[in-house]
Order: sequence, then C-alpha cells, then structure tokens
Amino acid sequence: MFSPFMTIDSILPFFGAHVLLAIGLGYTHPSSLVRPLILLLIITCCLTSVRSTVSKSIPGEVGGEYVIGFIFHASHFLCLAKLSPPLKSTDRERWTWSTNQLFEARWGISPKILPSWPKRSKDTVSSVTTDEPDTIAVQSIDNKPETTPSSAGLIPSRRAFLLKRAWDLAWTISVIWLLKSKKLLIFPDDITSVPDGFLRRFADITPREAFIRIYFTFLGWVLPYCTLRAGHSLTGCLSVLCGDSPERWPPLFGSIGEAYTVRRFYAHFWHHLMRKAFTSHAVFVVNRVLHLPRNNPASRYLIIILTFLISAGLHVAAGIAPVRCAIYAQTRYYFSIAAVIMLEDAVLWLYRSRSSDPVFRADDPRRTLWRLLGYSWVAFFHVWSISKFIFGSFSCAHPDL
Repeated sequence: MFSPFMTIDSILPFFGAHVLLAIGLGYTHPSSLVRPLILLLIITCCLTSVRSTVSKSIPGEVGGEYVIGFIFHASHFLCLAKLSPPLKSTDRERWTWSTNQLFEARWGISPKILPSWPKRSKDTVSSVTTDEPDTIAVQSIDNKPETTPSSAGLIPSRRAFLLKRAWDLAWTISVIWLLKSKKLLIFPDDITSVPDGFLRRFADITPREAFIRIYFTFLGWVLPYCTLRAGHSLTGCLSVLCGDSPERWPPLFGSIGEAYTVRRFYAHFWHHLMRKAFTSHAVFVVNRVLHLPRNNPASRYLIIILTFLISAGLHVAAGIAPVRCAIYAQTRYYFSIAAVIMLEDAVLWLYRSRSSDPVFRADDPRRTLWRLLGYSWVAFFHVWSISKFIFGSFSCAHPDL
C-alpha cells in the first residue's frame, strides 16, 4: 500500500537529532535529568538514519560513521562535559552558541592537538600526555607555550582559503570518482582460498594476493581520506562565504610525513573528528567506573585500548552487513592498533633506556634511514591489519564459499 512517508528518506531524523542537541545544550541545566532523555531521543534518531539512502551514498561508509559518531558527541556534550552557554545569555545568544557547538569545525578538539594551521617555527614535536587526562596531545618537547594560529601569521586570506579548499574539493572528488569507477576485478576465490593473515606464510604469498592486499589497504585509507577532506573543504568554503573566519577551519589532516610510527599516524596525520568523543567515554570508564588513578601509565594505556574498541563499535554499528557480521574481525583490527602502539612505546623506551642518543633527532645523520624504516613499518602494519580484517569480514559474510 502506498504511503506518503515512503518517499521521505530516513536521513531526516538525523537533522532532528541536531535540533534536539541544540535545545539540550542551550536550554537545559547541565545537571538536569532532561539531558539523558534528550540523549535517548538522539540515539533513536541516529539509529533510524544510519541506514538511510543518503548516508549509504557517501563513499567510504563515512556517512554512517558520521551519524553514529554524532551519538558519542551528543553524549559527551550533554552528559560528560556538561556544556552550557555563558551565563546571562539571551535566548538568541543561547541558540547561536548551541548551533556553533553542532557545526564547530573541530568538534570540541583542543587547539593543542594537531593538525592546525602551520606555524613559522619548526619545533620538534612528540606525543606526550597533557594535564587533560582524556587526551594524548602533541606539544613541543621544550614545553614552550603553543603559539596561536593568528600569532603565527600563517592564516590565509579569505580568497586564498576559498581557492585552496576549492582545489581540494576538485581533486578529492576526482580521486573518489576514479576509485569508484575503476574497480579491481576480484574473484571470491582470491579471498576464500587463503587465510585471513599472512605472517606465518609470508614466503608463500603469490604476487596476486600481495597486490589484492595492498589494493584493499590503499582503498581502505584513500577513499575515507578523500571523502572526509572533500566534505571538510565544502563546509569550510560555505562557512567562510557566510562570514566565518578561515582561522576556524584549519586543515582536517596533518602531514603524512609525520606518520613514521603507528602512534604518530593517528596522533599527527589522521583526522581527530571523533577523538574527544571517544576518549571522554574511555576516561569515564577508567576514572569514574573503575576508579583507576589519573595520569597513571596503566590508566593511559587502558584509555587507548578502550578508545579504539569504541571506534570498533562505531564502525560495526555504521557498517554495511558484511562489516556488522564480522564483529570479531573488526574488534581484532582495532585492538591490534592499540597493541601495536603499546609495542612501539615499549621498543622506544627500551632504546632510550640503553642509549643516550635520541632517535629521530633532527641533526642525526641516520634520521632519514630511521624515518624510512618507520614508514615501511607503518605501511606493513596497515597492509597486514586491514587486509586481515577485510578477508575475515568477507569470509564471515559468505560462509558458503
């Protein structure tokens, strides 16, 4: 039977979730019991919209991940951080403040965390723990105060910003079109005839299997990267055209040249859109539920593990049927990232405890060699972990093959 509601795409409740969050932030007390009720409504709206035609049409499954990620941000804003507008704000100021939280370019990320607008000075950076227990930020190792983008003097003019982001939008859309239209011909037997991993049979890998694994890894990173960068460039252009400042729209991704360890890949290069929302929930579990001490090494690493497991849950909830089927493969993949980060930290700690020569030092003649080894290590880990996950997901979704 025909129903007029059949023509309405289920993405509409997601826009309703934005309105609910704006109302909850601007017009309820931070400790009000109304906020958890609003959060339940937001969860219902997002779960309704995650399978919508619009979210499915966004390449790289980014649409569904954004919808589910909105739940974590709503929970963080309403119930954990308990954000509220400035005191003595008018109704219009409350609404403006609330909507700004929803469409903030950095979505609650501290300005201390990269990526940001480039600075004039080239301070050596490393991952260190800040005073905030829920973030592992990137600061200068000499602990000098961070310079703001405006003081650095490298914020582009509106015209330069619009031209740069328009170019970003053009080339990322072109890459997306190319990857979606020129797909590699892969047969089911290419995947089902071999185990998920390859570490124990490295010498037996055929050239075709190696190429397929590298292809899956490339596709798994480049497609979401281009989709997110295109969306960020488009919204940045629209916001600046509507009067927003380019300063509020720094680059979404950092430099790939800084990704010579797996930790630095996520801390310095990959986007931080979901970082605050994930770590705040992990911190809540570690500090408030388990009552573990703050700034303790065990607590910090448990926060890292929980953060990546939360990310696994997001991708399972947002993914297509094969991904939802392979919950174990998804969890195994994200847990392996946390495990490798801890392994890297242990190796670097062992090296530094036995040598007074700091690795990756700027004036070290071996710095280029160290970095090449680091890039090779990161690439090898991604090929192993992502292809292992994809092969496992395919086997789960097609058990009869």
